[in-house]
Amino acid sequence: NVDCPVCHNTGCIVTKAADGTLKAAECACMARRVSIRRINQSGLRDSLLRYTMANYVADTPERKKVLRAAEDFCKADSGWFFISGKSGSGKTHICTAICGRLMDMNKNVRYMLWRDDTVLLKALTTDGEEYQSRIKPFKSVPVLYIDDFLKGGHTEADLRLAFEILNSRYNDSSLRTIISSEMSLFDILGIDEATGGRIYERAKGFVIEAPKTNFRLEKR
Repeated sequence: NVDCPVCHNTGCIVTKAADGTLKAAECACMARRVSIRRINQSGLRDSLLRYTMANYVADTPERKKVLRAAEDFCKADSGWFFISGKSGSGKTHICTAICGRLMDMNKNVRYMLWRDDTVLLKALTTDGEEYQSRIKPFKSVPVLYIDDFLKGGHTEADLRLAFEILNSRYNDSSLRTIISSEMSLFDILGIDEATGGRIYERAKGFVIEAPKTNFRLEKR
């Protein structure tokens, strides 16, 4: 929840000009409110509570490197974050923690589960208006988190969709993109050099390989 002492949770700030006229402006807290609503709709809400920077277990040099990169990414003004690794290696944890940190900074965040959301988008390709309406948020939201990128296969339709979304975001340097994948960036470059090249260029300094150990199987 957002409890804003500035707008008293109205989402609007009203000020009076010298001539007595009233002016209304959107409060900065609205970006976080919108992000929370979208995260709730995406099903990531519980993950935000469970996966934070504070409870990421950085008990090995590899994990410390991942946490440090995530924290540095949140401090940066631009750029993308790419992390690869097998299932259970902590990719979702660190990416979700980044989303939570950026939301705390009033950044507008949208979650995209690649395997599920692309099924819908591909089904709408013959309906131009509906397709554009559905894909536009992924292309324009200030912060996009793509989870399990290219999981489930990489048909021509998948690659076209990946390029359309990422190329649009690549062309606007103010947009930030967080990508997790079981495929390495090297593998993605081998499949589609244009898409992989854009990820590589924007994520320079934040191309991370998750630890090979499986968090879920560890006993603590």
